[in-house]
Amino acid sequence: MDTGEIRPAVGDTMTVEPSHEAGGALRKREIEQAQLSQIVAEMPRWQRAMALGGEKEVAVYLDLKSPHAYLAVRPTLELAVDFRVRLNFLPYTLSYTTLGVSKTVDADMQRRPVDAAADRKARMYYTTARQYAALQGLPFRAPYRLLDSELANRCFLFARTQHLEVPFVMQVFLEGWGSGWREYELESLAQLRATLSTIGANVSGLESFLGPGGAAGEQLRLYAAEAEASGCVGVPHYVLHDSAQGRELGLFGREHLALIRTKLADEGLARRPDTTPGFSHAWTGPGPEA
Repeated sequence: MDTGEIRPAVGDTMTVEPSHEAGGALRKREIEQAQLSQIVAEMPRWQRAMALGGEKEVAVYLDLKSPHAYLAVRPTLELAVDFRVRLNFLPYTLSYTTLGVSKTVDADMQRRPVDAAADRKARMYYTTARQYAALQGLPFRAPYRLLDSELANRCFLFARTQHLEVPFVMQVFLEGWGSGWREYELESLAQLRATLSTIGANVSGLESFLGPGGAAGEQLRLYAAEAEASGCVGVPHYVLHDSAQGRELGLFGREHLALIRTKLADEGLARRPDTTPGFSHAWTGPGPEA
C-alpha cells in the first residue's frame, strides 16, 4: 500500500539550522551511498542462495513499488540458505485504488486518501517501513508521489529469463527507495534498461519482450491470476505446499517467515543440524552461509 510523501500536518513546524544544512545533507548522502555499496556487495550471496535448489518451492510475489517487498527480499533469501527450498520470485502489480490507498490515480500521480483513516494508515505504513529499513541497514526515504510499477515488473520478468531477478529487484529498490524515487524513475524504460545493464543482463531483445505481443504482458497476467487464486491481498505474498495440511498455503507479509521456517523444519528440510526455525521480524542482516 504505497502512498505519496508524508508531509507535516497543518500546524506542524520544521526548523533547519542554515549553517549546518549543506554539510548535513552531504554527510547523509555519504552514509546512504555507503549503505547502498554494502548491500550491493551481497549480490554473490544472493545468487548462491538462488542456485542452491531444494525439494520444495516457495513462490514469493513482489511489487517493485512496495516498500515492504523491498524489506522482504533479503530475509526471504535466508530461507534458501537455511532450508532445502527453491525460491521463485515473481512480480505482482498492486492497485492503489483497490487497496484504498488513493481514491484515484491521476496524471499528477499524487495520493488522494479515501478518508482520514486511510491517510493515517498510509502514514503508519511508511513509519514502520522506515524503522525496519534502519534495522536492516537499508537506505529508505518516503516517495513524493504514487508509482506505476507495470513496466518495471515486466523488466523483472525479463531479468528472470537470465536468472538475475534478485539483483534486478534489489538494485531498483535500493536506488528507488534510497532516494524516495527522486533519483530513479520507475516508469522509465531507459532507467530500467540501465539497471539491467548494471547487473550484467544482456538487454538484447528487451523491447520485443516488453512490447505488444511480447511475453511479458501475458506472463504478468498469468502470475497475477495464480497469486490471487492463492489469496493474495498484498506483497510480499508467499505460496508453498503445506504438507501437514495437504494443501497450498498463501501468506501475506514477511512476518510469516517464522511460520514458514517452522513448517519447513517440521518437514525435515533444514540444511544443517543447527538450523533453528525461529526468525525475528526485526531481522538485522544475513548470518553465515552453509
